[in-house]
Amino acid sequence: MSGLVDILMHHHAPLPQDIDYMVGCLAFVVEAVLFKFHLHGRTDMDVLIHTLLLYVVYVNIVVVGLEIRRRNSIVLALARAYSVFLQGTWFWQAGFLLYNPLPGAVPWREGDHEQMMVVTMMFTWHMAGVLVVMVCIGAVVAACETGRCRQTPVDELRLLRRNGDTPQAGLAVDYDAELDSDGDNVELDFSRPTTSSVRHGDDVNQ
Repeated sequence: MSGLVDILMHHHAPLPQDIDYMVGCLAFVVEAVLFKFHLHGRTDMDVLIHTLLLYVVYVNIVVVGLEIRRRNSIVLALARAYSVFLQGTWFWQAGFLLYNPLPGAVPWREGDHEQMMVVTMMFTWHMAGVLVVMVCIGAVVAACETGRCRQTPVDELRLLRRNGDTPQAGLAVDYDAELDSDGDNVELDFSRPTTSSVRHGDDVNQ
């Protein structure tokens, strides 16, 4: 349902405002209910693994609920990404702990208290690891965006001149093209776009 609503929202279907967040919150509520009542008759380690997962799902519910009121909050958006990321990595870890698919793997002693403490520590490793990965992704994106922002309008115009194109309609250019013998130095005055200040075609090629 959540995926269907996202597709409809993408295609501008006439749906109520914030319905995508509400259905997303409902999806996490359903998941929490399923795992909450999924523990009857399980071993202590199995209950621990699912309980740790439930904590993350509860965070998802709270964060998505808050996002309905504060849709432009970067902190909430990152918190949702973090909790969903953590939920996914812990699902993989739970599969290897309970049903290790590797041949010859030694099964965990699911009633052993010390091994249960190791599982709890592994969950904290996942929390720290997801944070480190997200910070690295953010650093890479920030570096790419910083490099893109350093490209000046003059650089963009030179690229347009090299390709034989005209400036975009949103970029108003009033200039006297002063080129040296190599055609590198250009003095430009970039102003706000107006209908009268945009010059096309022949002016760009001069």
